[in-house]
Amino acid sequence: MPGNFNSALLACATALRGCRASSCLVKRLFVFSLSTVFVFCAAAAAQPAAFMHSDVVELGGRDVHVDVYEPSAEPSGEVAIVAHGVARSRARHRDLGQALAAAGVTAVIPDLPYILNHWGNGDAIEELVHQLESGALGLPPIEQSHLVLVGTSAGGLSTVLAAAKLPKLAGWVGLDPVDRTGSGVHAASRLTIPAIVMFAEPSLCNLFGSARSIAHAVPDLLRSVVLSGASHCDFEGPTNRFCERICGGSSSEMQSRAREETVHAVVEMLRSSATRSMDDVPEFAH
Repeated sequence: MPGNFNSALLACATALRGCRASSCLVKRLFVFSLSTVFVFCAAAAAQPAAFMHSDVVELGGRDVHVDVYEPSAEPSGEVAIVAHGVARSRARHRDLGQALAAAGVTAVIPDLPYILNHWGNGDAIEELVHQLESGALGLPPIEQSHLVLVGTSAGGLSTVLAAAKLPKLAGWVGLDPVDRTGSGVHAASRLTIPAIVMFAEPSLCNLFGSARSIAHAVPDLLRSVVLSGASHCDFEGPTNRFCERICGGSSSEMQSRAREETVHAVVEMLRSSATRSMDDVPEFAH
């Protein structure tokens, strides 16, 4: 009897260990499955919302680098050209390029050919628009009505100079544009397209709010946006210490707000342009 009892006890213990082992295996398989799903979802979420490539084109008689941010989901027939400020580069608008592409707009961001020749940069931007109309940078031909010009600081001046000669554009967005000579105000007064102008706090870097004079001169100003507390550097992304030392501190929160306002403005203009008649638009602005 004791032998039978011991045998039965041993059998029970063995079976219990087997059950525990099976339970442990099931738990491990379940945890592994959850981990796999999590990794797969995280990898999918980490996929970039934009596809970026760089190219070299001739603008103003000089070879310049251009970054192109395209939506990863599907090709975009809408484009925003983004122009940087004095002594800056296309790298300072990387975040805006990515945000535009995430919103379904292809961003074309060139290095401007000149440092202080804003009129030459304006001609270069106009040249880039015509190149895109014919098909360039690996993009299909783009109609002017599907294109918005965006410019920061002196890039805002150069883009308004170009926009005054491109009456079929969807619009112009000035990001704290500067105007030392009055040529920006004159160009703004000749615009035949919608415009939105954004301001930072007055400072030496924006000539203490010269963007307001440009905005007041625009015939078809959709709105002006004052970013209270923003510095001139908040319209870049990423900015750097050089800008912050000269033009005032920047914050990721304010940069994000400026970027969101800019993307909203571009998308708004493109959607409105799709319903706007081109019959009454002159071939040339005077």
